[in-house]
Amino acid sequence: MMRLLFLTDSFRPSRSACANRVCVLVDAMREAGIDVQVLASSDSLLNSSEGYAKPDYVTFFETFPLQEKTLVNRLRNNFGGQRASVKAAEGMGDFDVVVCTTPPLLLTTSAIKIAERKGAKLVLDVRDVWPDVAYEMGSFTPGSPYGRFFAHIAKRGFKAADIVSTVSAGKAEKLKSRVPAGTPVELVPNGIDEAFVRYDEDPAVVERFELGRGPICCYVGNIGLAQGLDTLLDIAAKRPGIRFLLFGAGADRRALEERAASEGLSNVEFCGSVDARGVYTVLRHSTLSFVPLVSSRLRDSIPTKLYECISCGCPVLLAAQGDSVDLLEETGLGAHAAPEDFEGLLRAFDGLLVRGFSAEQKVTAAQNMLSGHSRQNAARAFAATLLDRFGRGR
Repeated sequence: MMRLLFLTDSFRPSRSACANRVCVLVDAMREAGIDVQVLASSDSLLNSSEGYAKPDYVTFFETFPLQEKTLVNRLRNNFGGQRASVKAAEGMGDFDVVVCTTPPLLLTTSAIKIAERKGAKLVLDVRDVWPDVAYEMGSFTPGSPYGRFFAHIAKRGFKAADIVSTVSAGKAEKLKSRVPAGTPVELVPNGIDEAFVRYDEDPAVVERFELGRGPICCYVGNIGLAQGLDTLLDIAAKRPGIRFLLFGAGADRRALEERAASEGLSNVEFCGSVDARGVYTVLRHSTLSFVPLVSSRLRDSIPTKLYECISCGCPVLLAAQGDSVDLLEETGLGAHAAPEDFEGLLRAFDGLLVRGFSAEQKVTAAQNMLSGHSRQNAARAFAATLLDRFGRGR
């Protein structure tokens, strides 16, 4: 039986996009007969319920808690996690394969060291291509100290990896030019988690947020710098007759709340976080949903929420270019414009309200999303690839 270590920054009980992806991958690997041990950051336990029961195949390594995502805190968290993960792996026995999902990119150095010490094959699962994504967001430049440092780490990882996997076609093409000749790049899309569409609507969420009172444009997800949610407030200012409901938390929430208050945007409501069933309920009752990326340069990124919105039959106003647009156009349930094109987004917004979509169109789009973009199917295919590539283990 193959014995595999999955190194990750996030796992259950966290509800992060990373944790959700890794949980499905791990479940598929275990179903395929792989002995998987998960080594995850203790950040996974932040805000967890007291009733959480840790599975026996999961080990948490201690690191600086990332409750406030400042640069200093991120560095303390990442460097601390680098050391703690290597130390924790020492007592976990031998492995045939080490899979490491990034970001954070520094976890790559831990994976390299662990794989070398265990004599294991190394698989890098690249959810965002660093440092490219930082350049695209304007966080720093290629010639800066940060740029040179992270480029060096990425190069080390690609050189050491036996397989590189990633989440979108655009990222796969980019990575093929970075990895050594002969290193396979596998496409393992995020897709829609089949469990998400099995929820029943939560009547308490419908009542609490008055979801029967519309029309409603919702946003569900992280409220951070990468989302560019000032654009949504700009639209809200132009369309006072529409309710704009923002669900989630993040570094930019306070600034957005202050702006909404100062501008008297009474049609904008910050609703806090809801669980997965709550997200499903909100999307099922919203007139449309807003799915943004902060820059057109993020062409190879596909927000997980895009899969979720379509699978609920909720039309999407997409502020993005590239792979996300391709996915939206495949389903036909929405409209798009570049993040920087406010007038184009406003026209698309108005067009969606005027056009509307029939119940049949929504159901068809949701069914096509589930049949063509199942996260579980992609995970099963990836598990089969690992078994085919590396055999059944020791």
